[in-house]
Amino acid sequence: MTKEYDSSTKVIVLRCALDDASARKFVDRKKHTAFGSPLSRPKNDIHIQALEMSYECLRTVSGSYTADYLRNAIHTLKVNKSVHSVIIGNATFNVQQKSRIASALSVRRGSANIDVTLKEHVHTDTSLSLTFDIDGTLTHAPKYKIKPDTVEINPDEILDNAATVKEQKLDRADAVAILEKHLKSPLEDDIEDLNERFVLHHVEELYVPIFEARLSGPRNKIAVMRIDGARKKII
Repeated sequence: MTKEYDSSTKVIVLRCALDDASARKFVDRKKHTAFGSPLSRPKNDIHIQALEMSYECLRTVSGSYTADYLRNAIHTLKVNKSVHSVIIGNATFNVQQKSRIASALSVRRGSANIDVTLKEHVHTDTSLSLTFDIDGTLTHAPKYKIKPDTVEINPDEILDNAATVKEQKLDRADAVAILEKHLKSPLEDDIEDLNERFVLHHVEELYVPIFEARLSGPRNKIAVMRIDGARKKII
């Protein structure tokens, strides 16, 4: 199989729309949602024990796969009942034999079936993008607006100076291997003369600012609230 890889990785760091003070106020307003039903959320009895922000990496791998091959197939032809066989090239295909009962019950009494065994020349072309969270699990990442006012100008500097950066547990090569497997999954087993090509178009690592608040509630209950700092939403 021919393989083409883009060895570069595009790194994007989303700009955080909350500072520590505004994030704390946000948590304070929403903290009751982490406990109980709407009728039993004791807001005054809930306290913020800790609030930390980290950058979490979402990795997206995109690629395409093309394959050209031969596969065995059977095509059924409808022919007039007077036809005994069909000759294609040097091969002869006979009419399917029916029992008397099947012939009597057949709706198409004026026709017969002939199964033609042949080889099909197949060409497939598919493209796919997969996104993995920090645990290496496939996820549907939210659609972030990537534009000058929503991303950091110097992503490497931001990550180097960040207190906490949560990298991918699944390495790049394994993510690419999973993408390749997904792209090839529709391929049949019984094929011949396979000519295939896999192209890795790009790898993107998107670092999202995430606030995690540890909350203590009534009866010593503990809850964790996660906030997407780029979108200012609870996740």
